[in-house]
Amino acid sequence: MLSRRRLLQATALAATGTLGTAPTTDAAVRPTGGRRPNIVLILADDLGYGTLGAYGQKFVKTPHLDRLAAEGIRFTQGYSGAAVCAPSRASLLTGMDGGHARVRSNSMRETGVQPRFLPEDETLGKILKTAGYRTGAFGKWGFGNDAYFTPSPIGVTCDVTLPVTPGGGLQGGAPHNGGGVFTTSDRGDGSHPLQQGFDEFVGIVTTEAAFQYWPDYLWHGNRRVTLPGNAGESRGTYAPQVYKDATLDFIDRHAKEEFFVYFAPQLAHWPTQVPDTKAYDDQITWTEDMKRYASQITLLDTYVGQIVARLRKHGIADDTLLVFTADNGPTPNEHALVGSGGCTDADTPSPDSALADVLWNTNGGLRAGKHSLYEGGIRVPLIAWGPRVVRKDAPIVADRPWSSVDLLPTLADIAGITAPTDVDGISVRDWITGEKRASARPHPALYWERPKAQDQNVDGGPPSAVVYTTAMRAGKWKALRHAPGDDPAVPDAQAKFELYDLDSDPAETRDVALLQPDIAAALQRQMRQRHAPMPFKRKPYRPRRTGGELRLRGSR
Repeated sequence: MLSRRRLLQATALAATGTLGTAPTTDAAVRPTGGRRPNIVLILADDLGYGTLGAYGQKFVKTPHLDRLAAEGIRFTQGYSGAAVCAPSRASLLTGMDGGHARVRSNSMRETGVQPRFLPEDETLGKILKTAGYRTGAFGKWGFGNDAYFTPSPIGVTCDVTLPVTPGGGLQGGAPHNGGGVFTTSDRGDGSHPLQQGFDEFVGIVTTEAAFQYWPDYLWHGNRRVTLPGNAGESRGTYAPQVYKDATLDFIDRHAKEEFFVYFAPQLAHWPTQVPDTKAYDDQITWTEDMKRYASQITLLDTYVGQIVARLRKHGIADDTLLVFTADNGPTPNEHALVGSGGCTDADTPSPDSALADVLWNTNGGLRAGKHSLYEGGIRVPLIAWGPRVVRKDAPIVADRPWSSVDLLPTLADIAGITAPTDVDGISVRDWITGEKRASARPHPALYWERPKAQDQNVDGGPPSAVVYTTAMRAGKWKALRHAPGDDPAVPDAQAKFELYDLDSDPAETRDVALLQPDIAAALQRQMRQRHAPMPFKRKPYRPRRTGGELRLRGSR
């Protein structure tokens, strides 16, 4: 493994020049006076509700996250914005749920077209940058174009010898399908992080690129940087470590400023690839795949611990709000199909890891997992931590349902800037801080969509290839509606409707739709109304200072 210093030097020097800044049409809104909290948002990949010790996990070690959950708020009914990665991340970054979001599916699976934002989309990066925060995104982005990326085939071998140049590229051409050297042909893509409000970015752009833990290159700002240590089948540079080191470096350089960090490594998405399995070498009954899978989760926990330690080193941990969550539930079905990877570029079936999800109860006893709108696919860990930011009476709010769709309006509220008026989420700032402001309002029903797709969902519902499924959470009631075809707003008589009382049946085993006809009819009506055909036309965003930002008295 390269050292942290050499990793950061390699990306910085190879990028040649300073990092670009994201354009904005409005001047930054900078409140005067005391310091607002720094914001660190950590997004795990395919991490089920029961994967952390704080949520009941007995086999996989997550001590750092467990401590944050004990010291902060461990929300027990936190949700992702969707059941798969691209729409979930789009909802988190824009505050739009599946009925209005720009991205509502992993479209590249069916169309080959990458999901993307448009210049008029307002992301967390744009809004917090406009509010005066320094902004950095590190890890998996998932939106926009990368002309050089080519997916690896399933089942390639590890002993292939490739004609690699000293610089790390393939002899006779660029590493993939370019003209000999890496260029910046995609730098004008309005969907990339720097064009969506982030001052700095180190990571991968497309979703498929995240399937490679030892990639040929990474993005640094708007430029691609080759990783010579990963030439051929070499494993010199582990991508999540680069993201983590870049995050620590960002904190080092901006510790005296108000900053927003979005740390989103692909851990623990398949393939199960990690630098080592030392944490679980004593598990003699586990297979190597199981050890690697558990090590991915524990490595993510270690990275979280290192980020908190760096905040403490600079004396700013008390002045920081850290939110940890996941983009969707666990993936035993995907592990069974393409979950392993004995070498850098191989995707091979991993029934061992699929079995581990079952044995370790990574969905926390909920129904189904990733791809599904049953609870196991969308209920995820959600932790808020910050010694001088987060309320001390956590039990009052810990069991309140809310979603990553609420993060944009919540963080905008904390920063003292208005959110776009058409977002679906609302601010839950008071739930986190314990303030009692007159502006707080009851949370509306949560809503999700899963368009018809070729996803491998095995949730016990209708096949995802033939139905457009929507879901709603209103109080204790959870409704699912499976509409045939591509239109979720078909008449009720054409759709299959289910209703569950999550207070008494969190595993969704008893459909009570026939016993509650009035509630069923009301929720069906609301679900049809929450869907807007694509593309949903956004309202213009005109940010303004609210004067109500969260100020930390006595902070540095």
